[in-house]
Amino acid sequence: MGALLAGALAVSGLMASEGDALLARWLAMQTNVATWSADFVQTRRLKALTSPLEAKGRVWFEAPARFRWELGQPARSIVLRTDAELLVLSPGLRRAERYPVAAMAAGPAGDVLALLEGGFPRDAAGFTNRFELLGTGSTNGLQWLRFRPRSEGARRLLSEFSVLLATPGMELHGTELVMQDGSTMRTDFVGARLNGPLPAGWLASPVDATWRVTQPLGEGPR
Repeated sequence: MGALLAGALAVSGLMASEGDALLARWLAMQTNVATWSADFVQTRRLKALTSPLEAKGRVWFEAPARFRWELGQPARSIVLRTDAELLVLSPGLRRAERYPVAAMAAGPAGDVLALLEGGFPRDAAGFTNRFELLGTGSTNGLQWLRFRPRSEGARRLLSEFSVLLATPGMELHGTELVMQDGSTMRTDFVGARLNGPLPAGWLASPVDATWRVTQPLGEGPR
């Protein structure tokens, strides 16, 4: 029994060290990313529905943290992150939520913001402080790393998530989120373009005087 236990512990330690090495390699490669853009297909599976919900979209990312997510074609929702703020836009309703980045930096909101940054964490120490590596593996030619938030507050919203990487170059292929209620959201990226030019005006906001803007972390509607 002692020998079996020792063997199991040795295998567990080897797997952990391999996982840590893979994580370190992935994080180190993010410093090579200046810009990235892709189309994507997002698949949501909800317990209340027998069939998944699927939508297409586009994403643009510019290091260190600026990005734009558009869901739907034409876009029915947009998440836009500039240097100073995060905007959540509903073009059809002409409504916008404005979140100062500084106010989101700490706590669960910061974890959510980190997840939105296109899968390209620039601060390795900050990332590992926020997220715990649960395991690694490979499926259908993809390498995956599975994490969970270290913050209990963040885990009330998000139980765990996975990053899917195309081997051997470890390019970002997709992400999968598991919510606290067991529902999942998988995003598969296609046609990714690394370190290419981004289109003019990609970071521009459509918000004007005709939009209703709220600041959930600050002032009320204005």
